[in-house]
This record gives sequence, structure tokens and C-alpha cells, in this order.
Amino acid sequence: MSDRVGVLDSYHLGEALKASARKLGERCGSGAVDMLARRLGEYIGSPEDDEYSYIWRSAIEDHEQDAHKEDARAVLVDAVRDAALGATSSNTPEALAVARALLQSPYPTLIRVGIYVCSEHYGAVGTIFWECAKDKWFFDLRYWHELYWLIKKAFPRFSAHHRTQFMRVVEELKGDWSDESHQHKWDEIHRRDLLHPAFGQGDPEVDEKYLALVQRWGPVRDHPDFHTYSTSEWVGDRSPVAFDALVGMSDAELVAFLKGFVPDSRSWDGPTYRGLASSISAAVRASEDGFARRIGLFADLARPYQYGLLRGLKQRWSDDKRDIDWQATLSLVQKIASSPAFRADLTGDQPEGWEPSVHWVVSDIADLLKGASGTERHVPAELYQSCFEILSLILDAMMPTDAKQANDPVSHAINSPRGRALESLIHMALAMRREEVASNSSSGETWGSVGPVLEAELATSEAGLNADFAAMAGMYCANFHYLNSEWTEANFDRLFSSANEGAWKCTAQGFAYQRYLYGWLFKSLVKGGHLRRMVYSEGLPDQVAERALQFLGLAYLEGMEGLDGGGLLSELIADLRVKALSHLCGFFWTLRGKGGQSARTSKILAFWMKLAEQIRANHSNLPELQSALSRLAVFVHELTPAAVQALVEAAPHAQVRHHGYILVENLARLAGQYPKEAATVFRAAMSGFLPDYREEDVIGTVNRLADAGEIDEAEWICNAYAERGSTLLKNTYETLRARQRALNDPGRSSS
Repeated sequence: MSDRVGVLDSYHLGEALKASARKLGERCGSGAVDMLARRLGEYIGSPEDDEYSYIWRSAIEDHEQDAHKEDARAVLVDAVRDAALGATSSNTPEALAVARALLQSPYPTLIRVGIYVCSEHYGAVGTIFWECAKDKWFFDLRYWHELYWLIKKAFPRFSAHHRTQFMRVVEELKGDWSDESHQHKWDEIHRRDLLHPAFGQGDPEVDEKYLALVQRWGPVRDHPDFHTYSTSEWVGDRSPVAFDALVGMSDAELVAFLKGFVPDSRSWDGPTYRGLASSISAAVRASEDGFARRIGLFADLARPYQYGLLRGLKQRWSDDKRDIDWQATLSLVQKIASSPAFRADLTGDQPEGWEPSVHWVVSDIADLLKGASGTERHVPAELYQSCFEILSLILDAMMPTDAKQANDPVSHAINSPRGRALESLIHMALAMRREEVASNSSSGETWGSVGPVLEAELATSEAGLNADFAAMAGMYCANFHYLNSEWTEANFDRLFSSANEGAWKCTAQGFAYQRYLYGWLFKSLVKGGHLRRMVYSEGLPDQVAERALQFLGLAYLEGMEGLDGGGLLSELIADLRVKALSHLCGFFWTLRGKGGQSARTSKILAFWMKLAEQIRANHSNLPELQSALSRLAVFVHELTPAAVQALVEAAPHAQVRHHGYILVENLARLAGQYPKEAATVFRAAMSGFLPDYREEDVIGTVNRLADAGEIDEAEWICNAYAERGSTLLKNTYETLRARQRALNDPGRSSS
């Protein structure tokens, strides 16, 4: 891997790209994908350095097997993947060109991204895979995971020609094995593994060949989509039967087998209910019809088996992008949720250890129905109401969590069974509302169903008895407004409970995940005192105040908040709240180079000048705040006297929070046009620290001063560096002196 670094660390790079990469691909197409792919290539190094990408990146999709999720390479892989998905969602010449460019890349990682994209959008760009595919890919460890899932997800859509091409590759496969005496055996085992993802998908020839190979060499390994798989699970999670055996059983055989299985408590590594549930999930994913005719059999079976079925259906629908029988599925889930045994199990003792329980079943119902409410892929709209009613039943059967018991309310809300059911219900309500809007219906039918449920949840939430809904209220308040704006605005001080401190804190922590500012939302936050409270409250995670300040900063830029007039922003400036104002400076800095730059620039500079004025008036020494202010040099395009004064005051402190490089970068930008002013600021910076990063900016500033006629200033800076023991400007100084000698003695120069 190369040693390149970026301006942002990998975490913040990921945060920046996570939300935008797919949109970039949708809107900018190949340009966005090419840009991100080039950047990934720079981080990797040469194509030869990418030889073992499958070790540091086990799967192109997000997967628990990836050990380096947070490094810059992984972040850029995610960005290229998401941008490519955005650029290939429809069958257009540009989409095909994007897929082709990835598959023809010299970098194995980018080829893997190309295979993944063809798998996810096979209908749009799948033909390009077969144009570009090389036989050796089907044997190459680097491409195995992505090829496995392309076959598994897309095999039913392979054309007759492509099925023939696939079978030819399988039949002609000949591995480069180190031990030639095992050539035949190992070739056949790999052929079995290649046929495995296509097994059970409606091709008799594939099924026959696969079963024959299993008969000779045994079943595929656990996790057949990986050649190596690391797990922290204990060996007890074993199944008494392979998933493909379950697929081949008759209905009667399947029910008898499941009801008859009892784990052997005498064996510490024997098969378990959880292991058998995993086999059921795999069988659902592998079967041709997704167990459609068998779903009803699970109504009266034990919870682990219901869990295995529901998890398999969820994975088949959401992960594999394959259809399931929704009528049969919802009928089953309705029976489960309506059963008196369901309520009894929810309130009774749970199984010891990690065997699937009723709470696992609830979580899988919630995840399955949440996946059914998407914008791109969802159940038929006529089934929305049934889904909503099932989730309402589940919520009604489970006791909410007291706000006092939720140390991390957001984490609890999105991970607890009831919280997941609640979030799924909100997503389903939004799907119902989208359908209502799309059909131009004004009947209010959606709110007639949704309103009473949300009102009941809110009643317990504002009293501090429903931590999950309180957290969700902060996360989804803008979505509630979409469902019913009048109800949301009228009940805003109940959503952000004015009656219970614990509930309010849960909602504030949920609000930290809000991403968009709306006028009504800002007004409601200010009117109820919630924004101010989030900025000033103690005992909340930092991200709550940070998100509140970001909203405040955006409101200022959008004209909803002013520097004067008694608002929260003017209060922070008057009180010189260092932490809050420093965060605002950092937030404004992140907006550099974005749309509406001219208007934003003047607003941000006005904020700086107002703050500088207040610091002077109070005769305050605030190095941390001045360091934060130095970041705003990116918005300075004219070195007016006021700007120079503010920069001179901030410059000595720029490095207090390691922002010196930003100041110097912008002085290098301005030095050619404003040499005297830039030199003054640079001298001020040197009174506080010796700028030495980035070297090219320091040297560039000095050279531009000299080129603009400020030779004395340029030489003074060079000498000052030398006096402090730095050799950074030694060559620059010698070059300047040589130029001066040449100017003073032109005859000597010509000789």
C-alpha cells in the first residue's frame, strides 16, 4: 500500500463519502466513479500491490469479515462501490461503460467492485460481466466471494447463452494445484463449489451435476462464499443437517425432523437449535421458491425454527434481492403475533445462553418488514396496511423501556426487539404515506391508521416511560412532519418532552442523528428552548451539542438566525463560549468549496469579524478559539484591513489546535496578490510557532512574496527560519540571493 494521506482522516473521509457517493454516481456517472477509483488506486499503489486485496478486504459489500473497515482504502472501496451502484442503476450506455471500465481495470479490487455491481444490477449491466469475464477469474481466490454471489443472485436471470458459458467454465476448469496427484479431486471439489450457488435455482442439469459431486466429495464447507472465514462463535453452533438436505425433504419429513431434533446436552460441541436455525435460513435462501409452500408449516414450530425461517426470508429479500411469497409470509407473521403463546413468551423467562428466543423472532419480523418498506424494492402497496397492523400488534404486546434505564437510548432503540419493531413501523408508515402522495389522495387514510399508534407511543414517551420512542422522536421528527405536519408541530414539546428530563435527553440524543435543516424544525427547536438546551446541557454526548450547533450555523447562513438581536448565536458570541464557537468554526470550514459560495463566504467572514470584535472588546486571550478561527482563512479572498487584523490576531495561535497548515496554505494562495499583507500575517504566525507543514506552501509563500517585489520580507523570513535552526528555507534563500546578484550584476550573469 502507498503511504499517501489525505486532508481528512479515514473516519471523517468515510462520514463525508458515505452520504454522498451514491448520489455522486447517480448524478455524475462515470466521472464520479473514475475520480474515486483513481483515488483508491493512489492509496493502493501499483496493481501489483493489490495482489492480496481479498485479505484486507474480504467482501466488497459491508461484511463482518472485513478486518480493516476504518482505513482509507476500505473507505474508498465503499465510495467506489456506492458511486458505481448509483451510476449503473439503469440500462444506459454510460452505465455499461462504468461496469466495463471496472471489469477491465488492472486493479483486482476494482474488478471485484465491477463483479459486485453486475451482481446487484444484473438486469442493467449483467451482460458486460460476460463480455469481460476471464475463465481464470472463476478459479482465482481474489474474485471468489463476488463471483459466488453473482451466481447465487443472478443465476435465474442468466440467458441460455450465458448458462452455457457458465457450464463450459465449470466443465473445463483445471486448477494450478501444487500437488498434481490430487488434480482430479481438487478440480471436482472446486466445480462443486462453483455449482453450489446455482443449486436449487431451477436448472436440472446444474442440480444433477452438483449432487453427484456432493455424493463423491461431500457437502461444501461452512461459509462457502469464503475460502477462509474467521469467526468468534463457539463450535457449539453446529447443525445436525446440511441446508441442501432440508431443501430436498418433503413437508412431512421436514416437520418430523424439526420436531424430533433434540440437542445432546452431553456433547459440548454437538449440534444446537441455533445451528439448525442457520441451516433453515440457508435452505430458504437456496431453495427455488424461498420455501413459499412451506412457510405455513412454521406457525406452530419452536421459536428457533421460526427465527431461522424469518432470517432466511429477510436475507433472501434484502441481501440476495430475490422474491419471497409475501402473502404466505404475512399470514404466518400475523398468526405468530396474534397467538396467546407469543405474549406469554414475551413476558416469561427466556432460554439460557444464545439459543434463539421469541425476542429473536420479533427482531427478525421487524427487520423483514423494514426491508419490505423500501423506496426501490417493497411489498405490493396493498399489503402495507397488513404489515403496519402486524407491527402494531407486536408493539402492543411488549412493554416499553423506562427512560431512566436507557444509558445509550439510540443504541437501545435500534437494537432492542421492541425498538426495532418501532423503527420498522415508522418506515412502513412512511411507505404508506409515499403511496398516498403518489396517488394524489387526500383522504387521510394513512394518518387514520398511523396517528393513534404514534399518539399512544407519545403518551408513554413524554412521561419518561418509553425510551425507544423518545429516541426515535428525535431521529424521525422530520419524517413525522411528512406524515402529519400539524400533529408534529402541535406536539413538538411533547416529542421533545417538556415534562420529563430523562425523556428529553433520549430525544436530544436521537436528534443528533438528524441530517437536514427545515425552517419549521428550527423554529420549533428555538421556540421550545430545545436548541439552547442541547448546546448548554451537561451530561449529554458531545454529538448532541455539535449537531445543535451545526443546525444553528446553517440557520445563520440561511438567514434564520442573526449575529445581533438576542438569538442563541449572538448569545454565544457575547459570552465568548469557546467550545461552541470553535465547533462552529470547524463546521463552517467543512462548507468550503460548496454551492452558494459567495453568499456563504460573506456570512462566514461577517461571523469572524463580529467574533474578533468581541474578543478585542473583552481583552480576552483565547488561543483555542483563535486557532479555530484561523481555519476560516479559506474564505478570505481579499486582504482588507479588517481581514488582515483578524488574521494577525488569529495567526500566532493557529497551531494550538494544529490548524497552522490551513493558514499557511491560504497565505500561499493570497501572497501573490497581497504580498505586504500576507507577509504581515506570516510574521504574526511566526510569533507563535514556526510553520513547517506543508513545506511546499511555506516555500510557495516566500517565493510569491519575492516574485511580487517583497524581496526584503522574503529574505527576512528565510533568515528567521535559519536563526531558529530550521533548514527548510535554505535552498529557497540561496535561490533568492542568486537572483538578486544576477539583477545587480547583469554582466556577471551573462558571462
